[in-house]
Amino acid sequence: MTQSPDRNGSETAKDGRVARGEITRDRVLDAAERCFSERGFDAVSVREIAREAGVTLGTVSFHSGGKSALFRAVLTRRMVVLNDRRMDSLQAVQANSEFRLGNLVDAYVTPFLEIASGKDPQWRAYARVVARVAADDRYFVENGPLFDPVAMAFLTEMNTLYPRTDPKILAVGFSLVVSSMLGAVASSGRVFGVGGFPAPDALHAFREQLVNFCVGGLLRMLDPE
Repeated sequence: MTQSPDRNGSETAKDGRVARGEITRDRVLDAAERCFSERGFDAVSVREIAREAGVTLGTVSFHSGGKSALFRAVLTRRMVVLNDRRMDSLQAVQANSEFRLGNLVDAYVTPFLEIASGKDPQWRAYARVVARVAADDRYFVENGPLFDPVAMAFLTEMNTLYPRTDPKILAVGFSLVVSSMLGAVASSGRVFGVGGFPAPDALHAFREQLVNFCVGGLLRMLDPE
């Protein structure tokens, strides 16, 4: 008599293969994240990423496609978490009907500084990758949709606080806030090196100074007189 296949056994084997595939994909993305953070997109090859991940070239291609697709996958997987943290911070600010501009800037900047200062080296690598992307217009069109919805939510609240201000001025000011935040993360050694001081172990340590700097610049733009 021919025995029917063990359905449960088949499903278990399939689940095991899926789990191993997810682990391998995460290993590839982690390796790509480290490589991109250290040398940027152009200087890194898929072969180097495969070597860093300890897998074959074919495995990298199977799990991510080409280098551009891999780069986008690196950006996307953590952006969801970062966006959620920022929106949680924004909602906490909105709960206070008397919030000010500084509260909005803090709610946007602080989650990024926290991940860039955390103990997880992969999150720190991700923060540097994002900082590199923001400095290169080639990636803006494709990757902008990952960042823009949350940025627009913050801009909407800024417009609510300053309804008579030209929205273009607010948009430019917000972009400069983002640039200051990313520049601090990408070049913390240079930022502190100017004064002859060592960069802090945790970038979050100068959060207050960064927020105050950004708020001061925004207020000057809103009221140039």
